[in-house]
Amino acid sequence: MGKANLILDNLIAKGEVKPMIVVMTLGYGVPIDTLRTGIQRDQTIWRTNAQKFGETLLQEVMPMVETHYKLEKDRTKRAITGLSMGGGESLLIGLNNLDKFAFIGAFSAGGSAGNPEETYKQLSEKDNARIKLLWIACGKDDRLIEPNRKFVAWLNSKNVKNTFIETPGAHTWLVWRRYLGDFTKLLAF
Repeated sequence: MGKANLILDNLIAKGEVKPMIVVMTLGYGVPIDTLRTGIQRDQTIWRTNAQKFGETLLQEVMPMVETHYKLEKDRTKRAITGLSMGGGESLLIGLNNLDKFAFIGAFSAGGSAGNPEETYKQLSEKDNARIKLLWIACGKDDRLIEPNRKFVAWLNSKNVKNTFIETPGAHTWLVWRRYLGDFTKLLAF
């Protein structure tokens, strides 16, 4: 439904982005049934899911991809982004692993990693030198606009540079497809 392959192929064909390897995983670190029944009511489930997904991504997926494809291992050549739950996971994983990612994006970031002071306790203004792009976008009609605004306000209170985009739209593929193109064009690999 996201049509990421078509969006990225068209951007490459137009010369708007450089060819890149994109790895898209299913962002679940706990059984899907657990998420379906409890993630909206129990933030512990969300945190466990995000933590386990992060471990899998960093310890299994990335090393496997690196063995099968010729990739730059330099953090300045890597981005992490996602939508909805994946947007929240991208923030959690990316901002806590700046040694691995310089470009971080979140489209309608969902979920909650808890208190940002605890979740991102190492994040500070000094990290601006390491973050090439922190891009957060959400539709004004999205049910997650207020949590996204609050997170961006927290980032601003810490003087962490970010780009926050509010657009028309809700929690839909139409919005996220546009964000994928917009974010990808900003990657300066």
